[in-house]
Amino acid sequence: MKMPFPISLAFKLITASLLLAGCNSENSTDTGMDALLATGENLPVVETSITSLVAEFARDPSATKFQDLQGNGFEIEDLQGKKVFLNYWATWCAPCIREIPAIARAAAELEDENYIFLLASDESADIISNFIEDREFSGNFVKLNGFFGGHGIDAVPSSILYDENSQMMKSWAGSFEWDSPEMLAALRDE
Repeated sequence: MKMPFPISLAFKLITASLLLAGCNSENSTDTGMDALLATGENLPVVETSITSLVAEFARDPSATKFQDLQGNGFEIEDLQGKKVFLNYWATWCAPCIREIPAIARAAAELEDENYIFLLASDESADIISNFIEDREFSGNFVKLNGFFGGHGIDAVPSSILYDENSQMMKSWAGSFEWDSPEMLAALRDE
């Protein structure tokens, strides 16, 4: 049975808005085009590189959950001894893109406190590399092997904080100003 045009159109609009809901956040305060076109210009550079950390124990990426952009496979457990902030994001997700500069600033703020920040996308390493090069972002961008849904990630952006023993401490859904005093305190578990 064919739906009348107005009902069909309304159904399509509602369906499209629900599909995009996973890439939306009420916590985001900047909705302008400037945020969508954000680049990494003048962002702090974090000295701890995921590539240098995983080089000593890199594994076949087909057998791991993550890989750096050079193809070295690793697991969160390989980073024991560090607090790991893991952000799931996508190149097509505006709230994800808006929060990347705040993540970079938080990473720089917490680097001397034994934190490492990872930004994981399920897109190809080439797509991720081209995106960060075009936007001039820096940081520990990694590839999630497989798809978000296959790893229990229901929406992006989503973030998880692991303790030094690779145990999940906290998780957040949505976009945040990670370098705000409130979020830095939450990350420090204050």
